[in-house]
Amino acid sequence: MTVNGTINGLDLSYSELEKLGWPPILIEDYQSLKREMKPQHGTVADPNGVYAANLSGQYFRTDTPGLWFNPFLGSKTGWIQIV
Repeated sequence: MTVNGTINGLDLSYSELEKLGWPPILIEDYQSLKREMKPQHGTVADPNGVYAANLSGQYFRTDTPGLWFNPFLGSKTGWIQIV
């Protein structure tokens, strides 16, 4: 991707994008999309009723091994434990 420079990764900071000449509205859209694509994580034993599914549809439990999936974007219910 090229916008006044070459981007070699997907995890650029706000200030790095400003240096590349991106307008603030585009930076904010990019940051929002980046948040939606990353898996969620936490120590909640069951994400149902707590976390709303984002575009990744994944929730990783960090204190003990656990992976949950929710195919319903924006829904706090419907999480299915995989591991």
